[in-house]
Amino acid sequence: MDIEEIRAQFRPAVDEILKSCCVSESFVDKEQFRIYIATIWGNVALDPSQSGVGEEDLPLLHDFLNEEIQPILGSDESIITCYEYLSSKDGEEAMLRLKLTKQHREFIAYFSRIILA
Repeated sequence: MDIEEIRAQFRPAVDEILKSCCVSESFVDKEQFRIYIATIWGNVALDPSQSGVGEEDLPLLHDFLNEEIQPILGSDESIITCYEYLSSKDGEEAMLRLKLTKQHREFIAYFSRIILA
């Protein structure tokens, strides 16, 4: 795959995330956005073939997601900073506020440990 194929494949998911995280036309719930992006990355990284990509395509997906993160969260933000935030006290509180299941919180915590190790 190339980056354009990754964009085409994952653009609908990112668009849906943005749609569900928009509180108004000009305001995105950044905590919810971080959770959804971290969840996409974790699911695809866990089993790339289930998402229709090869393991060799993960760097391209990583780049694409970082491209999508920066306009919403800021130019210094990335998948890694999403996991850093979610593994912090504020991130844990956000996951509770957004009523993530225990299993979902544990999934994010698991990937946080892997990515931040």
